[in-house]
Amino acid sequence: MWRCGGDYSDNYSVAIETGGYRLLELFAERCGDDAAVTITDGDGHQIASHAMPVAERRHRFLIPVPTNVRLTVRARQLTVRFAYLSECENLLDEGVRFISMNPYDNEWDTQPTLEQIYDRFARPAAHFEPFARWMNDPNGLCRFQGRYHLFYQFNPYGFGWDNMHWGHAVSRDLVHWTHLPIFLEPQPELQIDERIVGGAFSGSAVTVDACDNPCKGDDAAAIRLYLTRHLETRGDESSVTEYQTTCLCEDGVHVSVESPVALRVNDGFGFDFRNPKVETGMSGEAINPERAYMVTATNLPVAEFDTDVVSSAAPGISVQGTDGWFTCGPQGMPGTDKPNMDTVPAMALFSAKKPLKRNVTWQYEGPVLADFGHQLSRTYECPDLFQLDGKTVAIGALMHYRDKQGRFQQVRWYVGDLKDTADGPRLQVGNSDWCDFGTGYYATQSFAADDGRRIVFGWYTDFPAMRVEKPCIANGMMSLPRELHVRDGRLTSRPVKEAYEQLLGDRLEAHADENGTFFIVPNNAYYADMHLADDDDFTMLIATGTNPANGNSMELQLQRRDGVTRLVTKGTVVDDIDFDSGIADVRRVEIFFDRNVVEVFLNNGEAAGSMLFQGADGDGEFRFVADGKVDCVDVRVLDGIWR
Repeated sequence: MWRCGGDYSDNYSVAIETGGYRLLELFAERCGDDAAVTITDGDGHQIASHAMPVAERRHRFLIPVPTNVRLTVRARQLTVRFAYLSECENLLDEGVRFISMNPYDNEWDTQPTLEQIYDRFARPAAHFEPFARWMNDPNGLCRFQGRYHLFYQFNPYGFGWDNMHWGHAVSRDLVHWTHLPIFLEPQPELQIDERIVGGAFSGSAVTVDACDNPCKGDDAAAIRLYLTRHLETRGDESSVTEYQTTCLCEDGVHVSVESPVALRVNDGFGFDFRNPKVETGMSGEAINPERAYMVTATNLPVAEFDTDVVSSAAPGISVQGTDGWFTCGPQGMPGTDKPNMDTVPAMALFSAKKPLKRNVTWQYEGPVLADFGHQLSRTYECPDLFQLDGKTVAIGALMHYRDKQGRFQQVRWYVGDLKDTADGPRLQVGNSDWCDFGTGYYATQSFAADDGRRIVFGWYTDFPAMRVEKPCIANGMMSLPRELHVRDGRLTSRPVKEAYEQLLGDRLEAHADENGTFFIVPNNAYYADMHLADDDDFTMLIATGTNPANGNSMELQLQRRDGVTRLVTKGTVVDDIDFDSGIADVRRVEIFFDRNVVEVFLNNGEAAGSMLFQGADGDGEFRFVADGKVDCVDVRVLDGIWR
């Protein structure tokens, strides 16, 4: 075996035990003209040989294997980036069995256990991550036949973003997860020509009965999925093609052929036209109950909007903004990049008559929301539109925008009423703010659980620059699932009840010294719950660590100074950003710190703030000093989710 530039090829092999699995899946890159996979049994007899298709630079090998045998898998002139065994009895419960065939991941056994994969201080204990490689947006969230389904953007070939697949996992309780086979792949031409990028971009799910009528997940016969297909010649944005497709999953694992459902309406639509989010249970004067509604992200020409309508914040328009600037990067400064002021970020609304057959016609209803208060932004990403607690809520991430506090690409919520206008349904916004006062909480998607709860996941992107590629870790994680509500016109979010029931472990003992009260935290993962009696100042030291970029020491704190509660970092690239929570009179603080990510919830979800932060290896410490009265403090071990 030899390695060159991080790749390896020619001839290398691993021995595996198949157990009850019947299929070996390998995601491989070509390293030579004679690329192939050969499998031999325990006696050295060849039982399979599969050549990589001549035209392909990447290939997903699907190789049937006998059960309960020991095999040798030999790779010739190719790099196996990601591999697992799949197809077994009770796959939804057993999950796939990961195989390490990349010598770069040299700290793993060939078939590591979940404990070996995830019990590492560089990895979170209580937040979902794939086995390895890159992950981003949550997709297709739903409950189906007794399990919650989490699909997600995934690149099995590397540590960074690349042509998009859909990964897949399921859970009985929204906390503990089982990995399933990769669900969707990029278009075939992307596996051939490295100049073309894109793939299966983000989308959503609707559970349906045998006649394609939307229904509760536990009563459903199938999952109907909606997603964006993206094609682009690398480096040429004018070449972008994005369109929406649908496909059906009847067994919770396998997928039917896709059918296109929505193309760009006209040339005025931006090249950004993606992330379809479908809702089927909406009601009200602006809604036809016989139709389903899909919102997609785009930008639209300013000329399409009447100036008087914009200035009056009529339905479909938001003018609530904060001073900020356009930039293409998380550390970009004002004036370095030029916005397109001829367009405005918008959520485009479509509707279709139920039942949701694959060939149903989706009708364009116009922009349900356009945000002139943040017109500098390029577009929305991962838009969402749903009804909750008697109001209509829209949520979307503002791409290429830094707010006046310096936070990049924040996710914004809009609460109001859906109005029936001459041009179609439009959201009349009554209130708007950020979903998270930290950084990196991005690409959120919500879904309606069978019990009526509105649950949302977000993806943590690395704006704080905490991740450095290392063996045996992944790049990307999901937030804890949060339950949403509208309270006093504001959107609130707090972890679902299952997180409290399943994740909170033993109580930790309080200690005191001249620097305050502190708790020693095993494995640097904990939950802290503090009830405050007044508005006096406090400092909570959430975690310390070492900056992975330069080796300098870091700190993460939650502080209240002069009535303002904010996250504060020291020793990171985001030290100059003001992570102000935006609320006053904080009486309850909840902290979930999980080795390399923090989620803070104030006043039972009135505000939430989170970010990546690489805590110290080994045991950690939570410490606080409060000038005023603290009614009670409860600090507990945060248990892991892999079993």
